[in-house]
Amino acid sequence: MKEFLNRNAGAIQAMAAIVTVLIALAALLGVKWQIDAADEIQRAQSARDIYREYLNLSVANPAFAQPDYCAIQRSDKLGAYDSFVGYLLYAAEQNLSVSDDWKSTMFAEMKTHASAICDIEGNELELYTPTVGTLIKEFQTAQCAGLTPCP
Repeated sequence: MKEFLNRNAGAIQAMAAIVTVLIALAALLGVKWQIDAADEIQRAQSARDIYREYLNLSVANPAFAQPDYCAIQRSDKLGAYDSFVGYLLYAAEQNLSVSDDWKSTMFAEMKTHASAICDIEGNELELYTPTVGTLIKEFQTAQCAGLTPCP
C-alpha cells in the first residue's frame, strides 16, 4: 500500500486539489443562493410593510380612502390626495416587483381612485417606472371608458 501511495502521490494530490476546488465552488454557490434567498425574503417583507402602511394611511385619511375626487380637486387637499395616490402606486410597484399575484389587489385599490388615475395623461406616465406606467395604462384601458369627468 505504501508503495502504491508513493507511486501515485502526484495523482492523489491532484485529485485532492480538484476536490478542494469543487467543495469551495459549492460553498460559494451556496452562499450566493443564501444571499439571493435572504434578499427575496427582505423584498417581500418590505413590500408587505409598504402596503400595510398604505392601509394605515387609508384608515387615518378616510376622505382619501373613499374620495369624492371632484370635491378634492376644488379643495386645498388636492396635493395631499395626489401624494396619497402616489403612495398607492409606489406600493403597487414594490408589490409587483415581488410577485404578479399582487396585481388584482392593486387593481382593486386603484378602482377606488379611478378618477385620479384616469386623469394621468401620457406625458405624466414618463414620471413613473415602466412597471407602474404599464399598470396605469392597463388600468386606464380597463376602467376609464365609462367614467364621468368632473364638471
